[in-house]
Amino acid sequence: MNDKFSLRCLDCQTTLADAAITACPACGGPIEVVYDLDHLRTSWEPTGRGLWRYFDLLPVKSRDSRVTLGEGDTPLLPGGRLGQQLGLSGLHFKVDCISPTGSYKDRIAAVSMSRARETGKTAWAATSSGNAGASLSAYGAAAGLPGALFVLEKAPRAKIAQIMTYRPRLYAVRGLGFEPAVDVMTLDGVRDLCERRGWMLMITARRYNPVGMEGVKTLAFETCEQLGRAPDVVYVPVGGGGLLSILWKAYQEWYALGRIDRLPRMVAAQGMGCSPVVDWWQAGRDDNPIAPCHGSISGLQLAAPPDGRLAVRALRESGGWGVAVPDENTYRVQGDLAQTAGLFVEPAAAITAAAAALDRAEGRLRGDETAVCILTGLGFKVMDAVNRLTADVEIPLIEAEAIAGL
Repeated sequence: MNDKFSLRCLDCQTTLADAAITACPACGGPIEVVYDLDHLRTSWEPTGRGLWRYFDLLPVKSRDSRVTLGEGDTPLLPGGRLGQQLGLSGLHFKVDCISPTGSYKDRIAAVSMSRARETGKTAWAATSSGNAGASLSAYGAAAGLPGALFVLEKAPRAKIAQIMTYRPRLYAVRGLGFEPAVDVMTLDGVRDLCERRGWMLMITARRYNPVGMEGVKTLAFETCEQLGRAPDVVYVPVGGGGLLSILWKAYQEWYALGRIDRLPRMVAAQGMGCSPVVDWWQAGRDDNPIAPCHGSISGLQLAAPPDGRLAVRALRESGGWGVAVPDENTYRVQGDLAQTAGLFVEPAAAITAAAAALDRAEGRLRGDETAVCILTGLGFKVMDAVNRLTADVEIPLIEAEAIAGL
């Protein structure tokens, strides 16, 4: 316990004093960060810019501990021509892919590194499919904290190249992201490594890094302030499940603070070849081990999502649902976003718009509802997908004097 926030087990509701803990010692349940929302409701107003505008709702005690590269304040754009084509007048895109390292993970990295600095950690470790690794490595460099990253064996080369520029210790783990047993073994192994060496555990999942994941809440706070209200529906790409579940927590906090008068429905967008959260939601279960992942959408390839149970809980509590999107739909909509909205995003971001298109076609999403699609990562992150989109484009070679006659 401290004077700004406390930790509480989501399962047994035990209040915990150890700010470094990642699982309830009483029941093994996941941990959440709790604030005095009644006090903040009457005495707090956001000040400043960016992520740290919401300092009082983030688990960092001292403003002097903050590590920042200018994250936050990303735009919320109307759906434009794509929204018109889909018959969605209230479609919006939260463009978090223009964060400093090109993904929403910068929000997690900013809070994680700030907390590491505040608690005197000397190093950190995490797993990543690419985006988290780039964010953590960049913010680690800014904080002067070395780190070790354990990445997917088949992680996109562009993402790995970005990570390597920051020079963390980098290891590829055979089978990570495709075999459930390997996923669990890797996550637990990194946690054990950090506990043994006294490092900061920075896996971008609530089960492993409940404090750092609080940084993502600011994405929801910004969305509500930009809209002037809560969205009706929020489409979220789901790999590990942490993004969706922490956004739902954020909307609940914003509602408790009296900033919005209703809550949105949350929608999990996953690739059809790797959709454990959607499968669990449809089956009415909290978890159910799936076969090896066969999806091709980088960043969403987790057969055993660490926050899957929390994501399913968020779908149920919000009255939301899950959508398993064929990979071909996602790649097509990735091109549509570029050509109709000027938004160059990776497939794991485009899947939210692809899910909204499917829901509109099937009548699950009304044309007049305000639907926000979270765009999480820049297109440069997955160059294979970019090459796929542009494979049929020919560039004719002409002479300079021919230009005037075109």
